Amino acid sequence: MSYISRLAPETIDTRFEALSFAKNKLDSIPLINNPLSTSTTTRLNAMFADYNTKFGNILAAAFAYNENTPLKNSTQETCALCTNHFIQVFNLGVRRNVYTAAQRDWFNLPIGSDALPDLNKAVDVLKWADAVIKGDPKRIAAGGAAMTNPTAAEVNTAFLAFLAAFNNQSNLKDALDAAEEALEEILPETDKVIKKVWDELETFYNEESDESRRDNCREWGVVYVLIGSDKVMSGTVTYNGAPGEGLVVKFTKGKNKSTTTANGAYSLNTRMMGNQQVEVIKIDENGKVIRTWPFEVELTENDNLIKNFAVND
Repeated sequence: MSYISRLAPETIDTRFEALSFAKNKLDSIPLINNPLSTSTTTRLNAMFADYNTKFGNILAAAFAYNENTPLKNSTQETCALCTNHFIQVFNLGVRRNVYTAAQRDWFNLPIGSDALPDLNKAVDVLKWADAVIKGDPKRIAAGGAAMTNPTAAEVNTAFLAFLAAFNNQSNLKDALDAAEEALEEILPETDKVIKKVWDELETFYNEESDESRRDNCREWGVVYVLIGSDKVMSGTVTYNGAPGEGLVVKFTKGKNKSTTTANGAYSLNTRMMGNQQVEVIKIDENGKVIRTWPFEVELTENDNLIKNFAVND
């Protein structure tokens, strides 16, 4: 049998919404009509101010991090391309006897192989570009023929641009991590304040009908959900037309989430009912949210639901 239950916020966004609703409602009514105790009112005002500042710091840090990401990615691609081309051209020169295979040692490459190093990761791009930049002058000084198209100097130009963007991205990530940690430190007290506010509101309106009590509490940001039996929502996610591996699927309300498998499959347990918001989330290698796609689903009391999602960049 279904029933209505209060749903406490679980994310930093929903906590901010809960505090904002309560603070806005508090500021909009005469002091004499305030249903909250003096101590709870004081705690709410203080927590909203602190949370608002720290939450804003996260948004600003995330914006700066995301703003630098395209530059970091583009300079990485250019540096990888220059480094790759340098090594390819050098290896072709070895085949034409312009350079000797032994000279590969100046670049820390296997002497007996013309295989190209893996340049997919940022650290590998920096490593091999640096090997080219430092090794080529020594190779030439030892009697090796000069390299062109590209030269080591061209690789160095691309390397310096990428290194600057890479270091800046690292610093911006540190700033974002620090901002998130600062907010995380106050979450236990945040949850206590929100619960205290919601408890006092429900007590204040407890002589009204259940429907009226909930309506009044909703004006302060209290969230209610319709709860049914245990059920599962499952399916697949396609990303740009292919199975979406590593995407996160979650209900906007609630803490359950599922990460898609190699074939894009996900599975979520829930007891919620009715019209619910679902999010498909793409994250980067550092666990930061890159993009979110919203969807709506309809959950019944007892039935499992198969729901497939398609997302595109």
